[in-house]
Formats: sequence, structure tokens, C-alpha cells
Amino acid sequence: MPDAKGPGFDYHDTLIIAHAVFASMAALITAPAAILVARYFRSRTWWFKAHIILQIVTVAFTIIFFTISTVAVASGGHGTQFVGPKKDPHHDLGLAIAILLWVEAIFGVAAHYTHTAHAITRGAFPTIKAKKSPLRHLHAWYGIFVAGLLYAGIKTGIDEWNMVADSGTLVPRGIEIAFWVIFALEIAAYVIGWFLEAFRGERKSHMISDHPTDEEKDGTPSI
Repeated sequence: MPDAKGPGFDYHDTLIIAHAVFASMAALITAPAAILVARYFRSRTWWFKAHIILQIVTVAFTIIFFTISTVAVASGGHGTQFVGPKKDPHHDLGLAIAILLWVEAIFGVAAHYTHTAHAITRGAFPTIKAKKSPLRHLHAWYGIFVAGLLYAGIKTGIDEWNMVADSGTLVPRGIEIAFWVIFALEIAAYVIGWFLEAFRGERKSHMISDHPTDEEKDGTPSI
């Protein structure tokens, strides 16, 4: 770890703190919120608007934190650290996240404009079994993958600060604990959402079996 260069933070470390704030808001607030809104509130009329807004804010945060980090690294005369002897895994991950998040946004827009004829989906996990455009399935699972990369970016960023901060300081233990607590709560909330979907899907399937609708009797889809 570098020796401390006196009280306070220099220009590089100040930029990195700002970078960490925007990255944390994207990884721990807006991106997970967008996913959980889609997981729990798809039956509400407002869910899609909320999902879109949260995703737009996530993309905006990504542009900001990536730009700040690039300026911070350049301020030390170290280039980009994407290639060469000073190549840095955390920076490579950040670049990948910036690119993949834009691709995810494009998938989301494309998926929104794909429509599938109405079909009844029985049993557990109707989200998976639903007959809808492959783009919609791709958007959902790809989004989970990108969210995982955002979490990894926070963890590697904490490790990098502890190793190379010009101030010679460490990330406070409380912040590390807060990260793991928030991470665990968000993962738990997402997993519980799948269990609830399975339970509700099975219950709805039994209700339909006991009381078949007209469209099931004659095979004509509802409008």
C-alpha cells in the first residue's frame, strides 16, 4: 500500500470516491430496484414505467462513474490501464459493464416492441414457461448477468482502493459490511420472488383446473 501523503485526499482519490458513489448507486440501488420491480410488480400498471426510469438512471450513473474513473486514472499519468503492463482487472470489468449495460438497454427496447399472442401459462414459473419472444427472455436473464457484474465491480473496487489509494487509507469496515448486507438482502429478495411465483403459479393452475374458462373449453384465446 502506498504511504500516506498527508491529511485528506488528493485529486485522484477524490475522483475515485465520486466514482465509487455513482457506481454504488447503480449497483446497489437502481439496477436491483429495476429487477425487483419487474419480479414483484408486473401486475401493476406502473411497473413498466418505473422499470424504464430505473434502467435509464442506471445507464446514466454508468456513464458518469466510467467517465470519472477514466479521468482519475489519467490524472496520475497511467494511461487507461486497459492494456499494457499496468493492465487492471477492475478497470477491464468496468469497461465490460459499460458496454454490456448499453447492450442490455438495447435488448430491453427491442423486447418491448416484440409482441406474443395471448396464451394461458399453467403451473409454476409462468415467467419461464410463458410463450413470448426470445428477446424478452434474453433481456431478463442478460440483465441478471449484468447485475452480477455490477456487484463484482463494487467488490473489486473495494479491493483496489485498499491496495492503491494515494492516501494510504482502507475502505472503512462498516462500508464493506454494508455492501455485503445489501447484497445479501437483494439476492434474497430476488430468490423469494421466484418462490412466490412458483407458489402462486401452482395455486392459479389448480384454480383454473377446477374452474375452466370459456377459452379453455373451446380453445379460443381471449382478447
